[in-house]
Amino acid sequence: MRDYWLTQSLLQAVGWGYVLAVVIALLLAGWAPRRGRAKVLAVFGVLLLASILPVKGYRQYREQQQIKQERKERYQKAKALFDERCKTAGEKIYRTVDNIEGVILLNVRDKNKDADRGDKFWPNAALPDEASGDWYIMTFLQWEHLSNVGAKRGYLNNEPSSYPGYEFVEVREGSIFIRYEFAEPGKSDSTALKKTLVEKATAKYSVSFVNIDDPEGRENWIAGTQVVVRDERDGSVLAQKTWYSFEPGLGSTAGSRSPWGFATTCPAINAWAGAPTRMFVDQILVPKKRG
Repeated sequence: MRDYWLTQSLLQAVGWGYVLAVVIALLLAGWAPRRGRAKVLAVFGVLLLASILPVKGYRQYREQQQIKQERKERYQKAKALFDERCKTAGEKIYRTVDNIEGVILLNVRDKNKDADRGDKFWPNAALPDEASGDWYIMTFLQWEHLSNVGAKRGYLNNEPSSYPGYEFVEVREGSIFIRYEFAEPGKSDSTALKKTLVEKATAKYSVSFVNIDDPEGRENWIAGTQVVVRDERDGSVLAQKTWYSFEPGLGSTAGSRSPWGFATTCPAINAWAGAPTRMFVDQILVPKKRG
């Protein structure tokens, strides 16, 4: 705040200094020349030169106001579109199943890069803070810990708790499956994963996601994704959830801003931001309790 007022004081001082300089120049222009015509020309010249900065400043001001107005209109259009998309967001749960040991992941979030957060068309933008690559897989294996008494959801790590994840995850890769398990289950400081090739999945229920194809939304920094939980035995849908995210800065990187890092998501993620898919799925396919 002190720096702000100091800057304002300096700007005022410069402004008054400029006015004083113009007044002095006008007095000299009216006094120094001996002939009346020369006086008029001198005064006119001073006024012409003195008007350059104010005119230039006014033009810059008008340009800035126009840019602000255009940005405001773009934001209002994008926000209205986001609000419309949010009407279709949310979850639908048709059936739940208890005592689940493992699940099938039909696809996995691609590993994120730092540059992705500034990419309007980033595939994972709808859930920008969700884990990706092997870490996405690991979220389904980890234990949950409540941050405080009475909390509805908590955070995930590898330390055993009363809220386990799944014992194994089978990830589809082409026509085969890779089974993932913790190499040292119960060891809190170990993130090593044991991978086993299996020709046929043994889990009965699958989790998949699709990033919503929405060109208009993407042009306005809106991204959507839908997660579906299915019974692989008959293809029936147990539950599905749709999220949309909107970057209100419309991709601005001012001040080293990371665009998708400021996204607003609907429905709001009230659980750990790193694993919204896992924390939706475990309400449907409830992990089996462990000794």
